[in-house]
Amino acid sequence: MTDWPQLQDAYGSAAEIPALLDDAASTTDWDAPVWEELWSRLCHQGTVASASYAALPALARTAESRADLALDPALFLVASIIASIDGPPEIADVRSVCAAQIGTLRPVAEHKLELVHERADVLYALQVVAAFEDLSVWQRELEGLVNEEVELDCPSCEDHLYLELVDGAFVATTDPDVVHGGQPVQQANPAALGTAEARLLALSHAHNHAAVAGELLQLFGQARCPHCGARFTIADALA
Repeated sequence: MTDWPQLQDAYGSAAEIPALLDDAASTTDWDAPVWEELWSRLCHQGTVASASYAALPALARTAESRADLALDPALFLVASIIASIDGPPEIADVRSVCAAQIGTLRPVAEHKLELVHERADVLYALQVVAAFEDLSVWQRELEGLVNEEVELDCPSCEDHLYLELVDGAFVATTDPDVVHGGQPVQQANPAALGTAEARLLALSHAHNHAAVAGELLQLFGQARCPHCGARFTIADALA
């Protein structure tokens, strides 16, 4: 039996979490107050707490029960909690402790890629798969593509940079409002991708998301800092 009042969420005592989980189990609307409350308490701007891990079994049951829902807030919240690197000490053990839930939800997550069609939805679905399969930084960073902008710091000079998608091509700039003259990103060679990147590219092609696959190849490639001129691999700058 979970002693919820002794656990912490983002606001303090987690005593209210069980009632919220019960309410959320019958609600699929991302904008419903109960989901906004759960997100705020259990994964506040990517930060998790002890109650976040305690909530995983209930969230996983909810997600498993509606596998044919294209975009499920329960599944995405589970993935975000598991992928978080900002939380209490037990964060290091979450994948072993929740191995059963992860194993059950991996095929559910991949199934979503058959159900989504809009670019943003495909990216969210890919990030969920990345979380359950522990695919490097992409389990946290793919959603940056939704707004066609990825923020990072140059590994050499530490200047804050933006990768902006302009007419289908990424450019690196120091000012997101000034993309003219930005440094074009060099896309990755598909034959030389790492394991995580190759998996995400293969998933995109397998589920007929070719346009997203093209964007991923750029994101998996290299950028040049407009400030100091250093060239770097984008994944390394995001890590």
